[in-house]
Amino acid sequence: MTDSVQVSGYKLVQKIGEGGMATVYLAVQESLDREVALKIMSPALAANETFRDQFLKEGRIAAKLTHPHLMTVHDIGSDNGVYYLASEYLPAGTLRDRMQRLNTAEVLEIVRDVASGLSYAHEMGFVHRDVKPGNIMFRSNGSAVLADFGIAKAIKSVSAATMAGNAIGTPDYMSPEQAQATPVDGRSDLYSLGAVLFECLAGRKPYQASDAYAVALMHVTEPVPKLPEKLAWLQPLIDGLMAKRVDDRFANGDAFVAALDRLLAANPQLDAVLRESRSARRRAVAAAGTVSGAVAPTGSRKWIFAGVGIAVVLVASLAWKTWHGKTTGPIESATPIAPTETAPDSPSPPLVMAENAAADANLAKMDLPTLLSRGDEYLAYGEKNYGEKLDFPPGDNATDLFLEARKRDPENGRAAKGLEQIAAFFVNAANSALKNGLYTATDEFIKKGLRADPKNAALLKLKSQLAKAEAG
Repeated sequence: MTDSVQVSGYKLVQKIGEGGMATVYLAVQESLDREVALKIMSPALAANETFRDQFLKEGRIAAKLTHPHLMTVHDIGSDNGVYYLASEYLPAGTLRDRMQRLNTAEVLEIVRDVASGLSYAHEMGFVHRDVKPGNIMFRSNGSAVLADFGIAKAIKSVSAATMAGNAIGTPDYMSPEQAQATPVDGRSDLYSLGAVLFECLAGRKPYQASDAYAVALMHVTEPVPKLPEKLAWLQPLIDGLMAKRVDDRFANGDAFVAALDRLLAANPQLDAVLRESRSARRRAVAAAGTVSGAVAPTGSRKWIFAGVGIAVVLVASLAWKTWHGKTTGPIESATPIAPTETAPDSPSPPLVMAENAAADANLAKMDLPTLLSRGDEYLAYGEKNYGEKLDFPPGDNATDLFLEARKRDPENGRAAKGLEQIAAFFVNAANSALKNGLYTATDEFIKKGLRADPKNAALLKLKSQLAKAEAG
């Protein structure tokens, strides 16, 4: 039933969603024979110039954001008074739909995906302003995607709504500053993501009251909510996302991801998460396959960030424990919960180029002795802390420091030895991952090791073994 709506170039199949501003249809973009989600603006709102402008602004904002964990917009426009936005069709439903059947490992991977997408959007200058379970959707491969930048706005812009003191968003997940209609930045979205994470883990919303106004007030005045005792080891994540003072939160999505990885690597509960993650990927794909008639969009991703994912961190830490006799249980139960993606050949996105420039600038400030001493420090730390600081963050890790030192002094033995040790660490990690069938993690470890030592024979052999294993 398509309510007799017609848009030139699109064949409407069925209604799949409806909200206050628009109705969403599954449609076929006839020029490319591609399934899309076609958002049609409400006729009543289309008559209002302000809402019309907001709707078009949504599409233009979203079209600028190209990231594997943000919904891809294909087209936006109007046809005979009908305002529409065509985006990729996400067939596997929303986080709200599957929240009750997720385990801890799956929840953390989903939130990790969204944090990555938010970090990119914030770097590009936009705040989402309505992060909630209903706006977190899934591709058929199980990866999480943040949808609906309908009330997003440029960080530097000042909208009439804000000036008038109107708070925009969903009260259950609204940051204190958003509830008070004061200026917001990306950390407001992180607060909302924290509220989503809390609900997924605790099985209830952070604050509950009889009406929306009371809930919004609780976000301003009540302490940060506490997770159940069995999940208390994850409380630092909630504290860092939902701190009442903006400056007390994680600075950005990448900082949250780094904190998550460190927590997983260092915490005794890691083994439980590993056991819990065994069939996560399988369940995600199976859930996507149950959607009737679902067809994954093709050609919608212009580029993919090369991300290690939680699986890599888990394998690295477990491998380290195994080598040093710290693990008492088997590692056969570990399987990756990160979706397998490959990166097509395409130009790097602006964010990556900006990060590389900042990394180069950081390295350029150091003299050779500083590069070597800091490289040694990070290497020693990384070998004891599951690989942390060996190759991340850009410009401030052992690999980058030793490579820069060798660039300035090609015969420097200290730099060469450091790079050999880094490669050896990733040889062991890749071996462990490959033995357990973690091909995505294996590939990432090999890449990291080869960046430090491109001619490392053990890594090149592992690369060949991985190719054979993936070929079946």
